[in-house]
Amino acid sequence: MNKLFETLSNVFEELRSEARDREYSVQTEEAMKANVILEREHEAFQECFSSLADGDRTCIENYLDAVEHAHFQEEQRAYYQGMVDVIQIFMGLGVINKRDEIEALLNKIVK
Repeated sequence: MNKLFETLSNVFEELRSEARDREYSVQTEEAMKANVILEREHEAFQECFSSLADGDRTCIENYLDAVEHAHFQEEQRAYYQGMVDVIQIFMGLGVINKRDEIEALLNKIVK
């Protein structure tokens, strides 16, 4: 990961962390339904999971940790893409003046 991307990643993650307890202004019906299903299935999963042997539980926990990490990284990618899209839209609308520095920044992020 290049230094610029790492720096931006840290800044964006800090912004997201500070906003963790905030109420989202964008909440889709699909996301709310998915959360209801997830909660229901989580209860059933916990019952099933608790009856597994220790080795099986460890294997599943490791897999779920990997899935959670991959999911988080995908969320980060989508978040960064949204930031890049906003910058490009603002540049296209003339809200942000096109400058070589901004173009270079976008090129580094997109790579």
